[in-house]
Amino acid sequence: MAEEDIIETTAREKQAETEEEVENETNETTETAEEETVKDKEQERRERLDEKLKQGKEITDKIAEDITRTVDSFIVNMKSMQKNVDGKINDYKKTAVNGLYADLVEDEEKYYLRAWVPGIPKKEIEIEASDNELVIEVEFDSLADSIESEDKKVIINGLKTGKCTKTIHFEENIDIETIDAKANKGVLNIVVNKIQAPKQKVNVE
Repeated sequence: MAEEDIIETTAREKQAETEEEVENETNETTETAEEETVKDKEQERRERLDEKLKQGKEITDKIAEDITRTVDSFIVNMKSMQKNVDGKINDYKKTAVNGLYADLVEDEEKYYLRAWVPGIPKKEIEIEASDNELVIEVEFDSLADSIESEDKKVIINGLKTGKCTKTIHFEENIDIETIDAKANKGVLNIVVNKIQAPKQKVNVE
């Protein structure tokens, strides 16, 4: 009986050890599985975070690219607009009608007009007259236009250039048939006769 008890006790101890080992292995397996699950979740979270960061960077890069493209386009458009404006200003300067410097004096019978037309030949001075108006028109050449150099640069532009006119409106009608115009050394002198309305005495009855 003693041997059987010993065998039975040994068997129970062995079974207990086996059960403990199985339980320990089970616990270790569970812990390992839990650790792996945590690692998997952490990895998944990191991948999602990396994906979001990647998407955010792509969006940021696209916005920066769009802004750069917009700024570049704006600069190009501004330069084009500036070029057009400069061209229009230059065209305007060439075709703009400027006024001439002139003096006007009158007496009872005549108007006396003097205008500055430096450098303009007599044959290039145009004068038109109507009943109570006189228009003088000349065209001045610019210094820049007379120079053929391609790298010329205008530093001072103080002289009148292009077409210049002076329109004189008279308070009284003028005799356009007797207008006297003379040009000498860049000075134009014009004498205009007034039309004298006949006077008639009226008898009172």
